[in-house]
Amino acid sequence: MANIKQKFIKPGRDFNYSEGVKVKNNSTSTAITAGQVLYVAGLDGAFLKVAPALADALTTVAGRLLVAKHDIPADGYGIGLPWQVITMDTSTKAVGNPVYVSHSAAGTVTKTAPTGTGNVVREVGTVIVVGGATAGKALFCGEGAQNLVALS
Repeated sequence: MANIKQKFIKPGRDFNYSEGVKVKNNSTSTAITAGQVLYVAGLDGAFLKVAPALADALTTVAGRLLVAKHDIPADGYGIGLPWQVITMDTSTKAVGNPVYVSHSAAGTVTKTAPTGTGNVVREVGTVIVVGGATAGKALFCGEGAQNLVALS
């Protein structure tokens, strides 16, 4: 069995960088901002090409989603994380309630499930702190294609 020294164990809340994936921005004209939710839009050599997720089509929310660790320039490289604590308005929710990929603002998470024909409900995390826009927190975890519901 492996022997892991205590000094190598970092607090999981903020130090998940070792799980990050080097990705390439799929857009040649638009930058990705830190904290945006990303979907895999293809492959460029050894790097996944990513773009901001939007719950208006199954192809832009299916599979593993990532969150941008920092700003990624247009056609540039950056780090995508599989999970992260994000700050958002959770004031009308309770701890444990789900959060979703937005169907109206690319790359954002919302506390309200998308509605309307053509949109897709993709649960991507849970509320962990109830609060307003600067105090609310949710744990983003974009693994797998679970919890997908295409609305018709």
